[in-house]
Order: sequence, then C-alpha cells, then structure tokens
Amino acid sequence: MNFRSTSVQFRLSKLSREEFSKELYRPGVISLTRIVWGSLGGGLLLGLIAILSSQTGIKVLYPPLAATCFINTTCVYLRVARPKSVIIGHTVASICGLAGVWIGNYIDPGAEFIIPLKLGLSVVLAAVFMQIFDADHPPAAATAAIPAILPLPMPWYLLPLHMAWGATITVVFAFIWNRVWFEFPARDIDNYVKNAGLYMEKVQIAGVAICIASCVIMSFQLVSPVFRISGLCGMAAGIVILGTHHFKISSQVS
Repeated sequence: MNFRSTSVQFRLSKLSREEFSKELYRPGVISLTRIVWGSLGGGLLLGLIAILSSQTGIKVLYPPLAATCFINTTCVYLRVARPKSVIIGHTVASICGLAGVWIGNYIDPGAEFIIPLKLGLSVVLAAVFMQIFDADHPPAAATAAIPAILPLPMPWYLLPLHMAWGATITVVFAFIWNRVWFEFPARDIDNYVKNAGLYMEKVQIAGVAICIASCVIMSFQLVSPVFRISGLCGMAAGIVILGTHHFKISSQVS
C-alpha cells in the first residue's frame, strides 16, 4: 500500500514538473499551470516590492518593475528574464533616461517638442546601452521613458541604484518561486555549464550575490545612514561586476 502511494505521488510529481517544461511553460502555449503559477507569482512579487518599498523608504518606479514581475514568473525561459538582464537592464536604462532628459533640456526645442525629444533620446540610449552591456530587458525601456514625463519619487541620482534594488528583489523572488519546479535561470546557449548549482558564470554569480547582499543592507537605511551608504556603495560595486565582465570575455574571444 505504501509502495503504491509512493509510486502515485512520484508519477504526479513527474507530471507536474513536465507541465513546467520549456515546451509548455512559455508564451504561445495556453497552459493552466503558467496561468495559475506564473500569474500568482507576478502579483505576489509586485505586492512584495510595494510593501518593502513603503517599509524601507526606498522609492522605485512600479510600472517597469510590474512588467519585470510578469517576465520573471511567466516568461522564465527567455534570456530577458536572466538575473543580469533584469538588474543591469533597469540600471542602465535609468541612467539613459536621465541622460535623455539632460540632453533634451540642453537642446531645448521648445515646449511642443521637448517631451517627444526626451522620450526618443531616452529610449534610443537605453536600447543602445542595454545591448552594449548585454542586458536586453524590454521593461527597462519604460524605466528610461518615465523620467521624461513624470516627476521621480526619489532624487535623480538615486534612480539607478533604487531601480537596481527593486530589480534585485525580483531576481531573488524568481530564484525561490521558479526553482520549486524547474531550473532557474534556465540553461541557454551562453550558459550551459553549472556553477554553484546555477546555469550562470562564476562572475555573474558573484555580481548577483553582491547585489543581493547590498539590497538587504539598503533595506535598513532608516536604521542608520551607515546602512544606506554602505548598501548603495555595495550595489554599485555589484552592478559594475555584473555589467562589465562580458567585455573581458569578448576581448579574449576576439
């Protein structure tokens, strides 16, 4: 009796995991598993970010992170859902959005064209530099656009690091939520060797780990300015490591 029960449980577990396979758990397939698990995860993730933001005083831009929450729980096999793409994508796009605003103000074409100019410049710069830094992440284009049309909830110089904080939370949640059923990040053509149990390069793992530790430290900024400063500095260091390691690899290959 116990053997039969164990056998049935094993088959059900195998069936459940098959429903999360790359062939079924992806855009283009109407999957009940993806509709329920992926959608629930996305909603819980954005709610978690909102709670943490209000409790820590770290303001973020919710619209682009909402799109990231969707990708990180329902489109997990895509390259744009990988940790580097998420964290560096939002960081680079933040800087490009600010640069687009500054350049637009410098050109100053007049009230009628100033907003379109800022929007165009911000998204062009974000598209260029996300590709240069190997961090394509479509939701980050919204991160670049928002400074051109809306007032920021934080000082402009904190936008990149605050968005990196929010992006890091989405990565941590995705690690926990997705790995209940399948490998995350997913194996792909550039990440097919496991390091520390993850399909990621060692440098990427180190960069993400620093970002995660810094995210935690930043969350205690209301306790002491020391946490705020050390957390921001650590996040900046993690971003540099995570965002630039591929330049060395590319030069070695060439």
